Amino acid sequence: MIINDNLFNGFSSAVTTIDKMFSMRDMFKFYPNAQPILQMMTTSTLGKVMPQFEEEYGSGKNIDLVLSPSHDLFLDGIPDSKMTGVYMDKNGNWKVQVNIPAQINIETLPGMWEPIRNLYITMIAKMKIQQNSENPNDKKWVVTPKAIEMS
Repeated sequence: MIINDNLFNGFSSAVTTIDKMFSMRDMFKFYPNAQPILQMMTTSTLGKVMPQFEEEYGSGKNIDLVLSPSHDLFLDGIPDSKMTGVYMDKNGNWKVQVNIPAQINIETLPGMWEPIRNLYITMIAKMKIQQNSENPNDKKWVVTPKAIEMS
């Protein structure tokens, strides 16, 4: 059996054409255990880390984080970026790259959301995958992590 990066990239190219934003607030409202997180998604909480944020928008206002798998939305912020996918070489080195465009929205009036920040997140995992061929009766796959990056 031969596995190459086209197997993974065929799937990822279908996912990255989804041009929809997914709201964390909408997803969390269906899970009772996530209610404390929803209550903390405010300018006051974010203001503890970034005080200028609370000064600029006021305290206690609801915020939302919306994410998308869309490569077109990612290209708006980072032109000429590589697409989400898996890249392999002949030596067994793998690079898995995931691009996530995100947006922070603030509730200005009840039910009215305004985008205030755009974020472009790239996560990369590098590893080496080899088959241990020392014992012909016991061939094991060995995965060696090399790096995890986020920018």
